[in-house]
Formats: sequence, structure tokens, C-alpha cells
Amino acid sequence: MKKILIVASVWGFLAKFEAQDVGILQKLGYEVHYASNKYNPVYWFPTDIYKNMGVIFHNIDIYQSPFGIWHNLKAIRQIKNIIQNENISVVHCHTPSGGLVTRLACWRLPVYVIYTAHGFHFYIGAGRLHNLIYYYVEKLLSCITDILITINHEDYEVAKRMCKKNKVYLIPGVGLDREHFHETSLLQRESARAQLGVEHQFFLIGIGELRANKNPEVVIKALAYLKEKRMDIRSIKYGILGAGKQEKKLRKLAEKLDILENIVFFGYQSDVRPYLMAADALIFPAIREGLGMVALEALSMGVPVLAADNRGSREYMQHEKNGYVCKENTPKTYALCILKMFEEREQWSNNMKRRKEIRKSTEKFDASKTAVIMRGIYENAKD
Repeated sequence: MKKILIVASVWGFLAKFEAQDVGILQKLGYEVHYASNKYNPVYWFPTDIYKNMGVIFHNIDIYQSPFGIWHNLKAIRQIKNIIQNENISVVHCHTPSGGLVTRLACWRLPVYVIYTAHGFHFYIGAGRLHNLIYYYVEKLLSCITDILITINHEDYEVAKRMCKKNKVYLIPGVGLDREHFHETSLLQRESARAQLGVEHQFFLIGIGELRANKNPEVVIKALAYLKEKRMDIRSIKYGILGAGKQEKKLRKLAEKLDILENIVFFGYQSDVRPYLMAADALIFPAIREGLGMVALEALSMGVPVLAADNRGSREYMQHEKNGYVCKENTPKTYALCILKMFEEREQWSNNMKRRKEIRKSTEKFDASKTAVIMRGIYENAKD
């Protein structure tokens, strides 16, 4: 039996984003191993999730930031030992630090290396020095990579130039389950809003880990900007779904700006559908994003999105058709987008024809399309 090792820095990553790939691999006859740091969960699942998936889990000391040098040096040794002790023949790594640490561990080992870039750390709009450093790190690591998978066109075009000796693929994300994130009726929407107590409010939600790159701070400042301009924002409720280091900071900021009553911290939610069902819009202000599955999940349910203008959102956002693109990362820009959606909410939220059109914009991201490409990649690696 051929064995594959999947590596990511976040413990729940495999269960959250790679369940489809695990199923493909097992059908192809692979024994699937997963290495990650169980003390960095981010996405919460039962502790026996991997046992139930038929996956062999290995805990390693990988650190989510590439700058956790001592942790990651230890993780390199641990990954190398797993490959050698388990006779691993294929390695598939994810996340920036997972890709860095794993490929260094694979150097000079007889393994087939696949790396999925969920958004390179260098991107159009970042600082020149920042981009130079991360570009050349990726270019060097490409020498230890057999297959490089990208999830947006900007990264794909760069990867083709950077990795001329390797095969580069573009997939439509990890796969959107459009049956799971299905459109809902107005009756279901009303019921969901009643359960959350937002029947008479403009319910705006944000979903994701609470960290600087996800940028929830700009939404809080945007609401404060509207209040400063003497707009009555009592009917606006911003629901934040997610956990992370920034939660205390965000609470203090909202209190300081006197808009804490407009915000609800729901914490991490394993099932976001009831919240999307109730939402008037999803706001997605991430500064750097490879694609943005949460935005696609919202669109798939017919929920309009207020999105940052980044390489990920450019893959699916259609300005004024499935939401609004906020062109600048400023509180004023987001405030104007929120205000526009608020004023036109009846045209968006309760218009079933428009909700169907919003859902239609996600067709090319269906999980079945990703599955076809990934199966081909794994079959070739198995030969």
C-alpha cells in the first residue's frame, strides 16, 4: 500500500478543507497520514475526528508563523522521521509554514512532493522588500517541489514563471460543497433571523479567525465612522464568528468607539449556515487571501458579499451583481459599502431571483471540479 503524508500547521485544517482529498486518496488505495500541531486547533473538531476519517495522525511542533524558528526546526526533524519510519512515498503540504517546513524536511529524501499554495505571501499591493523576500523563498523551495497547486490566477501566473521545471496546476479552491451551502427560502430565512433575534435589524456577519490579516478591525471602525456622521446605526448588528488572539483587542476597540452594542461575538462556530441564512450580507475585508472559501459559501447560499479587493475575491466577485467590492482598505470605504447595502437591503436580501443569481456565480467552484483535478494529480503520484 502506498502511503501519503499530508502536513499543515493547523490541526483542524485537514478536517475543514481536505476531507474530499482524503476520500479520493483512500479510494485510490493510499494509506493517509496527517502531521500537524494539535495545540494549534483554530478549527474545532472532536478529538477523534482523524481516527474516524481513517487517517493516522502525528503530532509535530510546527509553528504557524515561519518565524517560530526553534519550533519549526524541530518539526523538520519530526517530519523527516515520519517519512523514513513510515515509508512515506508522497508528501502533500499546505499552509505557508507547512509548505516551508515540509519541503525542507523532504530535501534529499526519495519522496514525491506536492504543495498547495493557499495564497503566496507575496502579492500585488504588498511592499517591494516583503515581496522580494517571500518570492525568492518560494523560488528556492520550488526546487524541492514536484507539483505546485495554486487557487487563484495571480498565483498561477507567477508560479508558471517561477517553477519552469515543475508541473503547476490551478484548482478552483479546495472545493465548494454547493449542496451543503444551498439556497434557502424566505421562510427559512425569517425563521433563522428569529432564532438569532435579528428580525428587525440589518444583520452583517464576518466569519474567520480573529487575526490581523482577516482585518475585522476595519469593520468596527467603519461602523464608528457611520456613527460619527450622525447616521442612526442602532438597527445594524455586526456578528463576528470566529476566535483568535485579537478578540480582546476588538472588544476594547468597539467599547472605545462606543459601538459595542452593535456587535455580537459569537465565537467559533462549526456550522455557519444558520448565521448565513439569517444574514443580510457577509463582510469579508481580508487584506491577503488566496481565495476565500467563506465568501464562496455565503454566495452559494444567495447571500451578497462586501469584499476587499484582493487576488482571491477577484476570482468570484462581480461588483453590484453578487455584492460590492470595497476598493480601498479604509473605514470610510467600508462604511460606504455597508451604507449602500443597508439602503438597498430589500433589493438584495428578500429578492429570490437575485439570490439565485448570486448563487449561480459560484458554479465553477463546485467541489466536483476540484475533485477531478486532484484525482489526476494523486493518480500520477501513485505511478
